[in-house]
Amino acid sequence: MTMKEEGVQEQSDVRETPDEDTGKGSAFEGVYDRLPNISIKALDRFILLCVLGLVAVVAAGILRANHVF
Repeated sequence: MTMKEEGVQEQSDVRETPDEDTGKGSAFEGVYDRLPNISIKALDRFILLCVLGLVAVVAAGILRANHVF
């Protein structure tokens, strides 16, 4: 083999596995797959509670700013 052929061979061996994100439509699609032993319902409920808590904190801040609360 010549030097050029060896360089081509080495470059082709560098990428044996494709990237994990190839072909995914969203960055969050693989999140559920990476969380073992957690049901999707439990995770969705946790996210819902976090969103409701954020809304409550923002609403309390608005009411305090208007001297209502």
